[in-house]
Amino acid sequence: MSVKILRLINNEEVIGKVELPTGKSTKYKIKNGAVVVPVGEGRLAMLPWLPHGKNDEVEIEDRNVILCFDPLDELANEYNSKIGNGLVVPPPGMGSMPGLKISGD
Repeated sequence: MSVKILRLINNEEVIGKVELPTGKSTKYKIKNGAVVVPVGEGRLAMLPWLPHGKNDEVEIEDRNVILCFDPLDELANEYNSKIGNGLVVPPPGMGSMPGLKISGD
């Protein structure tokens, strides 16, 4: 499962860990979903999607999905830090740290 955004036929945009339909399956699986909502000029908020359900994983029929796409890195990082697994990917160029030495002993 990877972080994706699904736009549903009701125009909701749901971000979460998504498993795409495979084989004869016609269902997307989304885990820890959150609704992406515009809250002002150029700003977005994420609200829990289906917060009253017992399970954190839901199946959605493909006929109810208009689009499935990868979110911007900033949005995926915000999702991961607030709702997902906590993993945040650093921006390009932040991967190397001059002078850093890793000790094996």
